[in-house]
Amino acid sequence: MKQSESPCEIIAHALGALFTCSKVKNYVRIRTPFLYPDGDVIDLFYLEQDGVSTVTDLGETLRWLKMQSLSIKRSPKQLKLIEDICLNHGIEFYKGMLSARIKEGDDLAKTIMRVSQGALLIAQNSQ
Repeated sequence: MKQSESPCEIIAHALGALFTCSKVKNYVRIRTPFLYPDGDVIDLFYLEQDGVSTVTDLGETLRWLKMQSLSIKRSPKQLKLIEDICLNHGIEFYKGMLSARIKEGDDLAKTIMRVSQGALLIAQNSQ
């Protein structure tokens, strides 16, 4: 990520008009064109803190999944699927959140796409 460009400028140039962003408290909210199976929009959040940049869903995917089920806990099959999707997309699954850290030289747009795709796959396949 270039130091001179803001996250919103990078998103506009690299991902186009289907992705929008806005400042929400300490985060930059990234509205993606992807939808959960019930039509809700998948939003991601970008945070830069103490020199570490992160793209996360802030737990929205798992919160959405919880609302679709009568069971309070996720089944072992659901947990395995979530772990596999996270592993394949280079995403961390911690405290119910999907996150990806952006290291020096990483592409913010690619990171956003990885987390978006992970959230979409988890929502589609974990019901």
